[in-house]
Amino acid sequence: MLIQLMRDGSDKDFGLLVRHYGPTLMTFVGRIVVQQEDAEDVVQNTFVAAYEHRKGFDPQRASLTTWLQRIAYHEALHHLRRRKRQAVLSLDVGDDFPDELPTDTTAEQLDEAILRLTPEEQMLLQFYYFDQRPLKEIAYITVGGQGSKPDSVAKSKEGNDENSLDREVSRLTTQLHRIRQRLRIILTRMNDE
Repeated sequence: MLIQLMRDGSDKDFGLLVRHYGPTLMTFVGRIVVQQEDAEDVVQNTFVAAYEHRKGFDPQRASLTTWLQRIAYHEALHHLRRRKRQAVLSLDVGDDFPDELPTDTTAEQLDEAILRLTPEEQMLLQFYYFDQRPLKEIAYITVGGQGSKPDSVAKSKEGNDENSLDREVSRLTTQLHRIRQRLRIILTRMNDE
């Protein structure tokens, strides 16, 4: 019923969708955007974008929750880039650097190291390791890459969706490997300090 209300786009009925999915999106966005007011703005922008692009929702490609999270993810990253809150740690990592974390790493050290990653890297770790989402679902949510506009996420790709998704899964696998390498370097540097 909510999917049909969302696609029909009645202003009154769309409020039901907002009430139903708002708390879930607040939790989701709160992992990316720490300030409560900013997270609320991002969620509001997410629903505006969802309303504007409601005809682009395809229940065959993703659930409504995943589709909304995809829009929220890009809205949150756009917000963070605009605010430039995160200081990006520049680390050049070669493919031959091991990605295992030091065995004596504490949870507090790992949390501190993760905060030194970019917002995109933090979210990939959250999705894959903590939420234990499948790579194809993560690929769907994060597709568009860096610099994409939030409203471009609702545009569907015709024809080669599965090939695009497979390429994105492959890219994410490589990216997760490099993130683990960066974490190892950060943790090693923290232990040397």
